[in-house]
Amino acid sequence: MDRMLKVLLLVMEPWRKEDSGGNTIDNFFNGMKGVEFAQVYCGNAMPENDVCKKYFQIPENEMYHSFFNRKKVGQAFEIDTIRKDSETLNNNKSKTSMLLKSIKRIRPESLITLKLLLCRYANWKTPELRQFIIDFNPDVIYAPCYASPFQLALTRFVKQLTGKRIITWSADDNYSLRHFNLSPFFWLNRFWNRHCLRKTYPCYDEFFSISEDEIKEMSPIVGKQMKLLRKGVVVPETFTPREVHHPIKFIYAGGLYINRHKSLIAIADALRDLNKDIVRAELHIYTGTSLSDKVSHQLNDGRSVFNHGLVSSSELSSIYQDCDVAIHCESFDLKYRLGTRWSFSTKVIDCFQSGCAILAIAWKEHTALKYLQKEDAAFCVTSVNEIAPTVRRIVENPELIPQYARKAYECEYKNHRIEDVQKTLYDSFVRCSK
Repeated sequence: MDRMLKVLLLVMEPWRKEDSGGNTIDNFFNGMKGVEFAQVYCGNAMPENDVCKKYFQIPENEMYHSFFNRKKVGQAFEIDTIRKDSETLNNNKSKTSMLLKSIKRIRPESLITLKLLLCRYANWKTPELRQFIIDFNPDVIYAPCYASPFQLALTRFVKQLTGKRIITWSADDNYSLRHFNLSPFFWLNRFWNRHCLRKTYPCYDEFFSISEDEIKEMSPIVGKQMKLLRKGVVVPETFTPREVHHPIKFIYAGGLYINRHKSLIAIADALRDLNKDIVRAELHIYTGTSLSDKVSHQLNDGRSVFNHGLVSSSELSSIYQDCDVAIHCESFDLKYRLGTRWSFSTKVIDCFQSGCAILAIAWKEHTALKYLQKEDAAFCVTSVNEIAPTVRRIVENPELIPQYARKAYECEYKNHRIEDVQKTLYDSFVRCSK
């Protein structure tokens, strides 16, 4: 291109490397040359990156109130002026109402329905939002495919307003009915979202997915051929083996919701058994998830397993360099197995980038585990009963750790080089801007 491409991001989370959604757009677009970005997002936090300057923020607290008082929602700002406007912007965050605080704690499916209603039917189609989009005048739009009626409505609104082509990316099973949940509100939310997705699919001009399984199942429903796109990493040109620690250091970093803690407890129990006489291996956990007293004790005994709490991504990068085996795990509970079957967690990419060998624990149909198995890039565990024998195999055969670290590196180099990922996206932007 002879000029800078202008790409409008309709990404729900603010562009912040520390957040899961923000981490993904940072991974895709940080360092991409020849592109100017602007973002419309729904959230109360401020962005934090060195790339995007122009934003339109639609705060959650304003959305919830707007459903009742019909006041307009949202404001435009530029990152260069954020310090001048910090008092106003921070007030949006600090004056979070009791209504918002209560709603954000909601987990029952009936109240998730309420949250979806409040956001979807708030007064967000404002002249200010229209003007922000018109003034930016994007060449192309990037809008991930969410399980969010509001976000899908925003995508259709921008498509109608601009007429520009839209590139999307899916990382979860947002459409199928292959789920287990006894709540009628779960199914109400599911069918509502399916209805919104069917209305939105025609708006997408190029459709990427993180999962080969989703591509196979969803391409006929979407009505266009989907393409594979996984997150990337900066990959060194050569593999450098590391000495294995004594005791061996296992590491898990990430959330422990949806019962992932059960898999870690099984690892901890296996290590306690191996460490009866002498400490041969340790499990180090870095998470911000609140745990019950019972689970906290099981995952922080001061000898075989240590819970260090949450650390920043920069600290975590250094910590990974001092460990041997990085863990990716999911729950084996039916509800969560089905809910995450197409998930390719950010933590898988973190495990690749760690330089460690990878221990992947998930049910046999989990897309990330199937991928790691196919690539022979990790120690793979597909049932709870396999966890202890696999941990024992690793601890009793430490020479396997550098072998599997190399396998992970080879997979990473072949499939996840960030320059290849960003070239795929940039070429898509160029095609869709013509």
